[in-house]
Amino acid sequence: MKNLSSFEQIAKKNKRKHGLKLVVGSCLLALIAIAGIYYSLEKLASKNAEKAMEHYMRLSEIAYPNIDYISWGYQATSHFSGNFYSNRVKDIDGIMVPFEKYTGNYSLLLTYPLNQDEHLKSGDGGKSDYTYGGVQKIPIFYNKNAKEPVYLKSTHDLDFIPQMSGQAVEVAITFDKPYTLAEIEKKVPDNLKLNWIWIGQDNEVDFSRDLANQFGFRPYFDRGLEAEEQAALNKEIEETMHNDPQADISAIYEKYKKKIQVNPLEGMQNSFSVFQDNLKKFLAAGYGFTSTTGADGKTYSTDQYLKDYLEANQDPKTATFAGVILTGRAENFAQLENADWIYASNIGQSVQIQPYHQLEK
Repeated sequence: MKNLSSFEQIAKKNKRKHGLKLVVGSCLLALIAIAGIYYSLEKLASKNAEKAMEHYMRLSEIAYPNIDYISWGYQATSHFSGNFYSNRVKDIDGIMVPFEKYTGNYSLLLTYPLNQDEHLKSGDGGKSDYTYGGVQKIPIFYNKNAKEPVYLKSTHDLDFIPQMSGQAVEVAITFDKPYTLAEIEKKVPDNLKLNWIWIGQDNEVDFSRDLANQFGFRPYFDRGLEAEEQAALNKEIEETMHNDPQADISAIYEKYKKKIQVNPLEGMQNSFSVFQDNLKKFLAAGYGFTSTTGADGKTYSTDQYLKDYLEANQDPKTATFAGVILTGRAENFAQLENADWIYASNIGQSVQIQPYHQLEK
């Protein structure tokens, strides 16, 4: 027969067991909660990394004059942060030359990366721009309407470029006035390569000292489809492959064959329509934009300027542009020295032509 003391011992033992279960259960719940929070934070950091990548990819389609990326990736610095990077190059008449590597941080907070290496500083008495990272010379476009700030003096580098014998050169040409693609095609000599077309900037505050604020596009002279047609083709191929991964999609391409065969001007116009589409997507995504207040008290922003440009230049046949980047042998630029349609010219990078180089022009 159990006495009172025995019952007290049993009660204490049961209480200890119950307390132990509560402790173990609480610990398990805490571990599960910690694991859940850890997983959620990791997912948030990963999502922000993807947004940083998407921001850069979209921006690269509408900005960065004659700068192209050849690879990109991530370097994690912790479970919740890291770096997004992209290796980039320039095309000088078919010769690839290295350009500043793009890097941007990502973490639990979504911030739009500011790539320090590509920031610009003035040199050569205000006649040149150089990157902070590798001190690479940048071809400069000029906003003729800018009143503030104006850091650089307009140049006419065409006067001495022909003296750079044996080199392939990159040159930014700022027009005396806006021109259509048809007019640009007629002005560019056949022995120079048209690498990039600048939409310009016509307000009083100059944003163009930032490479990410120099907006334009690379013309593809054989681009046979405008943006809507390309999207329709991609959608049809995607749906066909989804239904049958082994499907023959050659018939789909055949439907667009006639449209794909275009002349260089049509290719340029189609390239601009793709630029318009990319610009709309960039604006719709609500990425960070540059804005500042002028001396007149008005706020100027790249966001509003891009919207205004799209509104005023809807038709690729009548849209106008403010400048181009041309590349080619230095000697071939001599024919442009007295061209009345050129307001300013500024040299960017150059490379000594080697026997193994295959120039396109």
